[in-house]
Amino acid sequence: MNVTMPEQQDYSTDVRLRSIIDNPFEGIMAIDATGVVFFANAFFLDILNCSQQNVIGKKIWDIIPSCRLFETIGQGYSIWGETLKINAKEFLVARFPLKVDGKTVGAMVKTVFPDQAIAKEIVHKLSQPANVSSSCMQLMWTCRDIIGEAPPMLYVKKLARRASRTSSTLLITGESGTGKEIIAQAIHTRSVRREAPFISVNCGAIPENLLESELFGYVDGAFTGARKGGKPGKFELANGGTILLDEIGDMPLYMQVKILRVLQERAVWRIGATTPTMLDVRVMASTNTDLKQLIKDKKFCEDLYYRLNVLEINLPPLRERVDDLPLLAQALIQRINKKIGSDAQGITEESLDILKSYSWPGNVRELENLLEQAINWSDDPLIDICKIPVRPWESNPRQSLVGLDSPFRNRVEETERELIINALERTNGNKARAARALNMQRSVLYKKLERMKI
Repeated sequence: MNVTMPEQQDYSTDVRLRSIIDNPFEGIMAIDATGVVFFANAFFLDILNCSQQNVIGKKIWDIIPSCRLFETIGQGYSIWGETLKINAKEFLVARFPLKVDGKTVGAMVKTVFPDQAIAKEIVHKLSQPANVSSSCMQLMWTCRDIIGEAPPMLYVKKLARRASRTSSTLLITGESGTGKEIIAQAIHTRSVRREAPFISVNCGAIPENLLESELFGYVDGAFTGARKGGKPGKFELANGGTILLDEIGDMPLYMQVKILRVLQERAVWRIGATTPTMLDVRVMASTNTDLKQLIKDKKFCEDLYYRLNVLEINLPPLRERVDDLPLLAQALIQRINKKIGSDAQGITEESLDILKSYSWPGNVRELENLLEQAINWSDDPLIDICKIPVRPWESNPRQSLVGLDSPFRNRVEETERELIINALERTNGNKARAARALNMQRSVLYKKLERMKI
């Protein structure tokens, strides 16, 4: 009797690995050090609606223009929880550098969830309270939240990266609304202290008679009405991490002297205590006032200024980086959409031209306020800021480059022009490669080339 044996199934290691890599729940794509795609699994090919031949060997920015995977090679560290839009669909992704013998040789992007619906469901489950008060949760800004490609902001990003490598005291200066706390948090979340607390204290918002107890705490029975058992201050709560003394210029002189003592001794004395509490905390301070002028006016302690100003980052006002307005507007619109449940898609070119003509005394905070007003007053997917009732740009236009700050602006433009020309020369006139070398979007570079007549 002839017996037909069943066909032998192929369960080789290669086949099993391919089945794991090509699973229908996870997308994986990888590039080499030059940005060329050398791997894409079936999931990614499906959402791209492309074949292997149309993807492998191509530059990542030609396949997915919005993907920031090539940046990962220069950064050298992983990024989690980023949104990537592909063919009108949004995916939550992670980016990783690929390293061999400690050298970055490429980068990989993978989807964290098959789609946004599953991602939202998981986030909802994780956000349910688990015997922990929601007030204990704190949303931290990261380096990804520092928006800007204008030369002043590229310089700020460079300083922020360097400041994150150390625990030296840091002074952040800039006008109100420029994002000083965002920079402070981004530096903290990129530093070795990122797993420890970040505590921010607004020195101008706390009444003088409460400031010392808020910062340094007190022991049991230190004064009438003191909490039984005492209370730790903000410095103790930040131990191991970072404390930001926001609006340090508004702090009274007698408290400045006490802060100086903390920086010198690396210890705090609770009110009523007989022994100090030793600290390991990084101190950052921020201000929108001229501390050197306050020193001349005998309103700020000179010794404290030099203790705080070991490192300094000065944030440029929005009027000096108007080229960043399109990027800022788009990022702020997405943030506002999440905040109020709106669905704005962008802003009209006419509105952008108007925004660029304004002087922005309130900086990025004012920009966010105007955009939220416009979203609330409009039902259109593209924001038209002319629909808001009060139009500040009509009474306060941005000054021309001819003015008190003209020499600084001229130097910035000359430096920017020189950097662009050098990049074009190094890339033999290839604008796409020059944009990548400058860490700048191609559309931004094209506009600068047109404006500078290069």
